[in-house]
Amino acid sequence: AEQQLVSANARIGVAKAEFFPKLSLTALFGTASPEVSALTGGAATIWAVAGALSGPLLNAGRTLGNYRASVAQWEQAKLQYEQAVLIALREVSDALTALGKLSEAETGQDRAVKALEQAVEHATDRYRFGLASYFEVLEAQQQLYPAQYTLAQIRRDRLLSHVRLYRALGGGWSLTDAQWKDGAP
Repeated sequence: AEQQLVSANARIGVAKAEFFPKLSLTALFGTASPEVSALTGGAATIWAVAGALSGPLLNAGRTLGNYRASVAQWEQAKLQYEQAVLIALREVSDALTALGKLSEAETGQDRAVKALEQAVEHATDRYRFGLASYFEVLEAQQQLYPAQYTLAQIRRDRLLSHVRLYRALGGGWSLTDAQWKDGAP
């Protein structure tokens, strides 16, 4: 978008230049003779100077129309550039917001998983010592496993938010096909 804006700006300069006359100068100096032996004599010397002046006199407003079209194209390119900047800023803002929310969610879910892991340990200990049935261990595990799954999903989403932020900030990566297949950068 930025390069399109620069290009449109250059086209305005070209359109402005069409308003002014063009001056061409040509000069020639040399020797000419029908016989080769006469080339070294002073009578064989020739020279010429020519000039040309051209400009937009009667072109039915074509030059002004071209200029106005160039300005309109520049304005369109400017709006597209501004839109691209706003989209980029929105993507960065969205990625940062998602990253913050997912980090908080991960912290809370991690605490919940640790508490449920302790509950499973306590239920297992109670079962070992004969103070509870194995049903308590199974119930504690039934609460733990979905919480662990949710934590894994939150971590995945947080890592994807890092990737989105990296891309929104203009980052890129280039891996070979072997690196993509192996999964190692």
